[in-house]
Amino acid sequence: MAVPMLKRITYLIPPVIGLIVAVMVYIGYRADQDHHAQKVRARVVQSLNEGKASLDSAIGSGVHLISAIEAFLKVNPGLNQSQFAVLADALLVNMPAVRSLQLAKDDTVSHAYPSWSADKIFGRELNQLGTPTLRTLLKRAKATGRRQILPPGEDALGNEEIVILAPVFLPGKTLPGGYWGMISVHLDAAALFRTANIGLSGDILLALRDKQPRDGRDAMLAGDPVVFEMAPLLRTVHVPSDDWLLAAAPRGGWAGSPYAKYILVFGLLAMVLIPASLWAVAVIVMGRLKDRERYYQLVHSAKSIIMRINMDGDIVFCNEYAEDFYGYEPGELLGKPLVGTLVPRKTLEGRSMRRYLARLLMNPTAHPFNETMNVRKNGEIVWVAWANDSVRAKDGSSVGLLCVGTDITDRKLMEEALRQREKQYRLLAENVTDIIWGLDADYRFTFVSPSDEAVRGFRRSDVLGRYIQEFLTPASKTRFKDILRVLDDLADAQGSTASVTEDLEFTCADGGSVWLESHLGILFSEEDERIGLQGVSRDITDRKLAEALREDVERMARHDLKTPLGAVIGLPEEIRRHGSLNAAQEAMLGTIENAGASMLELINRSLDLYKMECGTYVLDRSTVDVLSVLEKIKAEALPHISEKGISVGIEVMGGAENGTLPVSADPELFHSMLANLILNALEASPETGSVSIVLDRRDGLTVIIRNQGEVPLSVRETFFDKYSTSSPARGSGLGTYSARLIARTHGGDIAVETGTPGETSVVVTLPQ
Repeated sequence: MAVPMLKRITYLIPPVIGLIVAVMVYIGYRADQDHHAQKVRARVVQSLNEGKASLDSAIGSGVHLISAIEAFLKVNPGLNQSQFAVLADALLVNMPAVRSLQLAKDDTVSHAYPSWSADKIFGRELNQLGTPTLRTLLKRAKATGRRQILPPGEDALGNEEIVILAPVFLPGKTLPGGYWGMISVHLDAAALFRTANIGLSGDILLALRDKQPRDGRDAMLAGDPVVFEMAPLLRTVHVPSDDWLLAAAPRGGWAGSPYAKYILVFGLLAMVLIPASLWAVAVIVMGRLKDRERYYQLVHSAKSIIMRINMDGDIVFCNEYAEDFYGYEPGELLGKPLVGTLVPRKTLEGRSMRRYLARLLMNPTAHPFNETMNVRKNGEIVWVAWANDSVRAKDGSSVGLLCVGTDITDRKLMEEALRQREKQYRLLAENVTDIIWGLDADYRFTFVSPSDEAVRGFRRSDVLGRYIQEFLTPASKTRFKDILRVLDDLADAQGSTASVTEDLEFTCADGGSVWLESHLGILFSEEDERIGLQGVSRDITDRKLAEALREDVERMARHDLKTPLGAVIGLPEEIRRHGSLNAAQEAMLGTIENAGASMLELINRSLDLYKMECGTYVLDRSTVDVLSVLEKIKAEALPHISEKGISVGIEVMGGAENGTLPVSADPELFHSMLANLILNALEASPETGSVSIVLDRRDGLTVIIRNQGEVPLSVRETFFDKYSTSSPARGSGLGTYSARLIARTHGGDIAVETGTPGETSVVVTLPQ
């Protein structure tokens, strides 16, 4: 019986060993399938998380950028293009995904970055720059007050951009009156999707689509639609007012392990060759251990803070980078509560972080990303931006929180510095007594300090965006045009330091006016382009009233002098009628008459100048021969011409008709204007010099009086001002002033040109 029993045992040993080997083969087969699935799933999860993190980071950067600009606009709604360029340069550091920025005040593009794109879109309405979908999102953003996102492929630029729209409402105002305009951030969709590996070839395929497509548009945003048919892993990407669905699946689908058939073959052989089966199992086990080691190295070598928090708020895992970042030894953070160790118990605003973490653990999808103040082991304060996702058990219940963080301390410091600079600028601008104002390239107000309301009565909202000419009196409008020409000339010579000071009369809210002494300078962009004007004004109304009072006194004095002059002029004739006058007495009476007539003419001319200044002078027009007037002036100035040996030449462009050159003008004023200018040219010319007079009748009448010698630098800017003269001994300073006044009374103007070295040209233009 022992032998059969031994045989049975012997016979039973192969089946038992075969059964054991079969069980081992089956166990190995299942283990390999699970291992392969986990490995593939881990790679898919990694690619999916990396892609989602890239999308969240890029879109989050755009949202943070909008929040920063929106906060800046709420305190400085009069932001001009230069300030916007500086702000954009500061905010776009380390934001390569942002292609461009646009601000549309009242839905009209008013700011753009970069500056080279401004010329194409400035002044255009935002809804004219895109498709009907963009216009729909614009209406939705204004109606709801919420940010909207335009996926790629829905804009006029094709699928190259992702556009985030954000309405801006000024604080303290109700809708729709508080609506300022729209912020538009353009992200480079192609670069963003490449960074997230969406649509690229590889072992893992990623695709992105709209979670709930609307308005009949295509749901797919990037990648191959077939990914969504391969039972992919999904992640929801939260974007402004929308959700996108990111899917990832291995190329070729979720296929089984490529080692399965080998395991079966080895299993069959192992029924005969046990060592071979053991070797196969060892290979599988070693392969699994190697994959786990790779996964461990990947997590711990990542340059991001990776933590896992359990439902009690304790740290149960952190990578090596997190330990180095916070200054802790390996394993020192494990088991410690997040709040109180790395995160302060309360925020700077006094909010409890323990309560916030509890809400986050209960519903991570409500807070997919956030920014918190953290504390290192040495007490140093740092800021970290977190991307949060829940960790779930097999039954789907939440067992913790997975957090991936990025250091944003430098950005926070930059934002704080920006707020401090803004606070200092506002403190200076809002407390100065002088009026500080700025104009854009079209001379519309982009900024005005609060002191303007105290001086003129206008609120800032009544002034910003309007042209400066709307607040100038008619005379000051003309003077402002002259100032612009002077600034242009100075800018060509002096560059950005060019500035002028001029008295301008501004209107007030109550219908009156004030005189402001204004110092104006040109604003230049970083590319040395002229983008506007900057002005500082001071109220000089009292001084102007005093000057006007003096003018009134002088005018009344001139008027009162005319009465006694009547006697001075008339009495000599009465004396002659009595007769018995000798030659000496007759000569004295003639002298009295001539002196009285000259004085009366001076008084009348002074009164005429006053009427022209006030705009009340009535021209007595008739046909005047310009050539005859010039010959008469030459005859009157002949002693002066002969004394200095000056040659005077007259040239008529296009020739004269019948030896005459007629023009419609007031004869006396026309003669006085040319006489003053020619006499000035003769006095300024050196001895044996020359004076040329060029007449051009082809477009109105142009008279160019050119002489040798240059206008002194001290009087170039005030050449046509009242009482302006380089030497009081050479005149009263009224010649050029009265000449220009006469030209403007005729509807023309006078300008001086000093561009040619050693020469001065005075150009008179009169209409037809």
